[in-house]
Amino acid sequence: MDYSENGRRNGKRHWNNNNKKSYNDDRRNGEKRDSSFHHDKRKFASDIPGSLPYQVQEEILKDQQHIRELKQKQYTCCKCGKPITDIISALADKKTDEPIHFDCVLEILNAEEKLQTNEKITYIGQGRFAVVYFPNIHDSRNFNIVRVIEWEAKDKKYSWRTELSEAFSQVH
Repeated sequence: MDYSENGRRNGKRHWNNNNKKSYNDDRRNGEKRDSSFHHDKRKFASDIPGSLPYQVQEEILKDQQHIRELKQKQYTCCKCGKPITDIISALADKKTDEPIHFDCVLEILNAEEKLQTNEKITYIGQGRFAVVYFPNIHDSRNFNIVRVIEWEAKDKKYSWRTELSEAFSQVH
């Protein structure tokens, strides 16, 4: 067996095979572990205040201000007239293209559609709803789509939604 100067056995294999101390050896000797070993805490230019050029900082502040203004902007539902607090979940009205509550769209569709027994209206994404038939009303995993209802046109751009998406996509 190989012994070191302090009389300990060096029979175990070290983590880097270069006879450097392993983490456990450091702890046994009461030494502190090198903090740079595990975490690299480099600072990037964007993390250091005042390190970005003035023009870039000014653009970022303008973008942030524009987003704050959009978030504070009050949209009202064209059906019920109440404010829309979650504009992201709002849909566009078929006739006016103005924002409308998701729940208001469901009310309109439930009034317009003639539903049979065990049928429900469900949102399926991309501005579309479906009339869904459940053979067993207690088993929501088993269903058939009876018909698809196109609420929003696929290729149509709505001004209020475009304004929101452009503002969020310009954030640096």
